Amino acid sequence: MRLLLVVLLGSLLAGPAQASTKPVGARPLSDAQAAKHVHPAKEVRPANADENHRMLTGAQVKAFRKQSDMPYKARVTGHFTGTTDEIIQWAAAKHGIDVDVMRAVAVVESYWRMSTVGDDGDSFGLYQIRRPYHCCAAYAKRSTAFNADYYGAIIRAYYDGKMPWLNDVEHGRPYRKGDLYGSVGAWFAGRWHTQGADDYIQRVRTTLRERTWQQF
Repeated sequence: MRLLLVVLLGSLLAGPAQASTKPVGARPLSDAQAAKHVHPAKEVRPANADENHRMLTGAQVKAFRKQSDMPYKARVTGHFTGTTDEIIQWAAAKHGIDVDVMRAVAVVESYWRMSTVGDDGDSFGLYQIRRPYHCCAAYAKRSTAFNADYYGAIIRAYYDGKMPWLNDVEHGRPYRKGDLYGSVGAWFAGRWHTQGADDYIQRVRTTLRERTWQQF
């Protein structure tokens, strides 16, 4: 009995369950498979409610794939609804990215606010998808799941070595696959481990260490 009480107390002190993600770089999952890795999480950004419950129509997904030239566009659907954190969990599990890194990047980019508009009106939503560099910003502005799904697919493409053009432009070190933080920095700078990219990576690392999203 005493052992049972200790176990129960330990569970209570541990707090809410964390997203059960696979190792970084794990095989990407389907929408439904990724959803099974999502744990319930309260909404800390109620203003995101409309965007959190809006999914693209089939026609919109087709239009996105026709316009986009990203390597993994066939994986992107945005087909999920939930709280802001649940959507982040889903996208992280779907693309094999560390969920806390996804949470930290969303803090740096938008403080988890879908209403965020940056870069003089050119970047939108949770992960600040920017036109004209990325397709279909209107969808990214209106759907949190599409925004996070798109970001996850881009990061996974960097991670998998699908962006060799990064060696043809300014870079701080040779582009290679398997570098999650290099991929995160490339999202911001469009360059591989340049000073700007590495400064951004440090901001994400600091946010990750401080777990800023838990202070919302």
